[in-house]
Order: sequence, then C-alpha cells, then structure tokens
Amino acid sequence: MSFYNQLPRNTWLDIDLSQFRKNIEIIRKESGVPLLVVVKANAYGHGLLECGRAAQDAGAAMLGVATLSESAILRDGGITIPLLRITGYGLDEVEYMVAQGCDFFVWLPEQLDAAQRAAEKLNQKALVHLKIDTGMGRAGVFAEQALAFARQIKAHSLLEFKGIASHFYLADSTDTSSVKMQLGNFNRAIVALEKKNLLPPLVHIANSPGLLRFPEARFNMVRSGVISYGLPYEEGFPVPDGVKPIAAWKASFVSVRKLPPGHVVSYGGQYVTSGEETIAVIPVGYADGFHRFPKNVNEVLYQGKVLKTVGRICMDQAMIHIPDDMKAALGDEVVLLGQQGAAEITSLDIANRWGTNNYDVLCNISPRVPRKYKL
Repeated sequence: MSFYNQLPRNTWLDIDLSQFRKNIEIIRKESGVPLLVVVKANAYGHGLLECGRAAQDAGAAMLGVATLSESAILRDGGITIPLLRITGYGLDEVEYMVAQGCDFFVWLPEQLDAAQRAAEKLNQKALVHLKIDTGMGRAGVFAEQALAFARQIKAHSLLEFKGIASHFYLADSTDTSSVKMQLGNFNRAIVALEKKNLLPPLVHIANSPGLLRFPEARFNMVRSGVISYGLPYEEGFPVPDGVKPIAAWKASFVSVRKLPPGHVVSYGGQYVTSGEETIAVIPVGYADGFHRFPKNVNEVLYQGKVLKTVGRICMDQAMIHIPDDMKAALGDEVVLLGQQGAAEITSLDIANRWGTNNYDVLCNISPRVPRKYKL
C-alpha cells in the first residue's frame, strides 16, 4: 500500500482479502482444474497488486492482465506465477511482454515474427497461446486455420507454444446455442492439432459464467473474472455458495446543515428545498466514480435506511437529504456500496440505476479513493 493511500480521506473502499482468497478456493474446487484469476483493470477496481498477491497465495495458476503496466506492477511486486496478457496489443509491446516473461495471445503472422525477434534479442523464449475466434469476432484465427497457424508457431524456434484459447460471448444466457456453437468450433481446432501432435499444454475457453454453467468447457484451465470478487456476472446469475463480494464503499459526512425553504442545492438549481431541510455532504463525486446524472438516481445507506442524493453530483461531493425523523452528525458513516444493518446496496443495484453493468461500477471507482485491506 502506498503512502498516499494511507492519507486520511472521508471516503474509502473496504476490501476483504481473506474473503477473496476464500472465493478463489471455492471456485477452484468447483471447477476442478487450474484457475486463471483475472486481475486486469486494477483487479476490477479492488487493487491490482494486493489482489494479485492474494490470488497467488490462494493457489491461482495464472493471472490475467490487460496492459504492460499491470504485468510490470505484478512482477515488480513479487508475483512469480505465470501472467497472461488477455487483450490485444501493438507490435511495439511484444518485446516488453517477452522481457516480463508474460504469456500472450497470437493470431497474426506479424505477432509471431515480432515475438521471434524479441526472443532472439533477449535470449529467452516468448510464451504464446494461440487465440481461436470461435464467434466473438474480436481476435483469433478461425478453427479451420488453427493447424496451419500452429505450424507457423512451431516454425519459430524461440516461441514456446503454451496454450490454445478462445472466449465465450454469451455464456450467461438461458439460450445456450451460442455456447454450443463456440465449443463446436473450439473442439474442431483442438482435434486438428491433436491429430498432428501439436496440441499445447493449456486449453482454455471458459470465463466466469462458462466455468460454472458448462463443465464440458473447463478443459484443463478456466478463467475466473468477476466472480472472483464475489460479484454475479449478470442479474439472476448465481455464484457458488460461500462466494461473497469483497468490497464495500463507504464515506462519512463532512457537513451537516439545515437549509431554509426555497434554497438551491448544487449546480444547475435542479433541486430546491421545499421546506426546512437537513442536507448532509459526503466527499464523493463523479471524479471518484460516483456518476453524475441529470436526475437524482444515486442512493446511500445511513442508519440502515436507503436515502437519496439530491442535486447534481459534483466532481468531488454529493449531497444527501436527511429525513426529519433522523438526526445526522458530522463524521457519521454512510455506505454507497455494501451492507449496513439489514439493508444492502449491491453493485447490480447501482448498475441498474446507471444503465450499465457491475463491472463498470467497480472498475470506475477512482484510484484516489483509498483502499483499506483486511488481510
């Protein structure tokens, strides 16, 4: 944890790393195969290095990253297990990935040549996984091209052919036809490589919903993303028993004042007090990831009750109407995400209000919101 993350601020994220490790252990047991834990996007907002270390301690076989900086932070922070770059990249990034000992996907001839050059320069192997486009459309070779491309990989002397992979685009739907189609394409590629004794050690396609719903998609490694953090993939999507959210977003009042009738609250004058009202302020705004909307859709928990924000969310502050039957004091704690008493605001609750998904909610909580870790 950096010095700056320890400076006081009256909003913070509580992160339970012991629950995170428990989540990983439960998912590993459920899947029955080695687990890649996705820690990209600052571990979905929870803290890259802290979650990376906890995942390694919990027995993760590999960590999934999206940028050079993420893999560099993990390596510099003492992470020794394999890392897999699971996103697209420029050819100018290849040398850095090889230097970091980071696995990465390949699907273009230019990537193979760049990897070979980097490996020659650094005098070490480039660790590659063949990406198959089974239907997602973002990247990869088609199943019928897999054998020819695998031969190209093997023709490059310093490329270590570690895996073959793909990605589901609709594994959470009640309609499983797309999953069956993608698995069919993936299996065709696997069979083609098996026949020529070119199948690499790792075979993986299953994401969070895929690994839970389709045992036939587990092969010999699965990739656990959002469920590692205890979050459901979508509304109504179950997670294994014992898997729970690891983050709670909290704040405390930095101002509590009574305003007279007819008084404007915040920019644009969209909210005007109808009578004498108590307005409390929390130091949280859209720069922290508490999104600004034309209408007052944001909610917080205070004294175990759901309260609405009023007026436009500012860059660094939000205002809350305190009902007449409640007494608020400076420093009192509110919950933006998580539980307080019997009440709860989930990431899906927020996502539904914002018209997005729970990934967006967590990933966009700004790094300037301090993370407080329970080990």
